[in-house]
Amino acid sequence: MKRLLILFGLVFISSACASSFAQTNIKSEFVKLKTGDGITLHGALWTPASGKARVGIIIAPGADSEFYSDWPVWLGENFARSGYIALSMNRRDHGQEQWFHNFETSAMDHKYMVDFLAARGAQAVILVGHSYGTVTAPYYVMASDDPRVKAIILYGPHGYKRDGLTRSFGSQAEYEQAVAKAKEMVAAGLGKDTFLLPPILPGGQPRPSSYETFLNRGGPDTKAVPVEIIRKVQGRLILAIRDPADPYRATIPPAQQQLQEANKNLEYVLLPDIRGGKMDTAAHQFRGREEEVLRITLEWLKKHKLSP
Repeated sequence: MKRLLILFGLVFISSACASSFAQTNIKSEFVKLKTGDGITLHGALWTPASGKARVGIIIAPGADSEFYSDWPVWLGENFARSGYIALSMNRRDHGQEQWFHNFETSAMDHKYMVDFLAARGAQAVILVGHSYGTVTAPYYVMASDDPRVKAIILYGPHGYKRDGLTRSFGSQAEYEQAVAKAKEMVAAGLGKDTFLLPPILPGGQPRPSSYETFLNRGGPDTKAVPVEIIRKVQGRLILAIRDPADPYRATIPPAQQQLQEANKNLEYVLLPDIRGGKMDTAAHQFRGREEEVLRITLEWLKKHKLSP
């Protein structure tokens, strides 16, 4: 099934990019990168008509997303139309794989993407994360201090402290019960067994996870805590953009305040409310507001001399 989904995604990219090529002469290609431990990462690259650019942009998809999902593909095409070389790439923890790979190793997969764009001639790289990608992208910069990464852009940014780890559970007690069970299973040598996490939003689908990965990504000692990561990112410009109708728990107030307090280099843009205070899951993907988000992003990049 997973292979069929990947093939479907590639067909989608091919048709979308063929249309773009006819209209704007941007170029696209399928990319495969091999990690040091033998995992193959898949993605798509868009280049401007010139075939090269001074600045490259990496798009890190969110949880349950793929490199060929609507928002990353739209961004990749339009960054290329704006003169950038753009790469949308899966980490090893993409889609349904999210809760079966440890956070730190998955976040460090961004190195292979930066290496790839540097080999294609990019002298500076911008890391763009969406949703859960707003956790992995800053972690890579914090852990590596990679000098090639000049800025980070966060779309639908997660902003919770450690209190956010319990938000998908009905109560603190329910969360602690899940942690205790996971520790018990790991101690019994059954840490790779699968169980179901509660859905992100009420009425959503439960999420499969291994016990050991749950502890790594969501346990009390996890390093996947956005505010703590952002606080430790040094010497980088950071732009965060959110639609106020975004209902995802990690993005709602006080996420903005927490992020702004964590790092003085972070500029947070809250889009105007166009839904009369109502929440809408489409807002997490900026549906209907793509051009607005792109305009804000390009103006910010230009202001900081990061034009292509």
